[in-house]
Amino acid sequence: MQRRNITLAGTLVAMVVAGMSSIAFAATANGPICDTNAKVNSTTYYSCSGSTHTALDISNGTCSSWNHRGMLVGSYRYTLYSGCANSCGSCTGGSACCNGGAGNYYVVSGASGWDFRQLHINTNGSSYTQTCDRCALGLVGSTGNSTGAHVHADNRQYGTRKSAWYTSVGTTCGSSGYCSNRVGVPTL
Repeated sequence: MQRRNITLAGTLVAMVVAGMSSIAFAATANGPICDTNAKVNSTTYYSCSGSTHTALDISNGTCSSWNHRGMLVGSYRYTLYSGCANSCGSCTGGSACCNGGAGNYYVVSGASGWDFRQLHINTNGSSYTQTCDRCALGLVGSTGNSTGAHVHADNRQYGTRKSAWYTSVGTTCGSSGYCSNRVGVPTL
């Protein structure tokens, strides 16, 4: 089997030419809301001091009035999983809430079981499976297992959430979630 190394935006990606399968690489994630008031309000723990969360929750204190943007810098395929009614309220029934608690959400799939997810979206005309660079995916919402409007973002390998993608760049509670600020380097 022949290997070819390709450099994309400073990230080395090794591809196996015969099967066109790739190994995981680091991407850059910016904040999902283009409002300077957007802040990280949960990281490794819910509300930064509660039970284990291992993801970023980012909000600007509004619901259905701000675009929920694709966070990954560069062109990626965002696959939409929808079917939940738009919500600005709450559902605290865990997996009994719409789509197993995820609400309307997007997944960007990577290699070796890695994926990057953005959850709790209120859908609108921008909500469909698409390949884009930080495009509008819908509106900041509260679908699924959610107690208020926010963007939940996580990086998982084989379904297990990892925290290094945001801790490695110093993202903490109160960090900016503005769309031009880097909040993490997820693996894909």
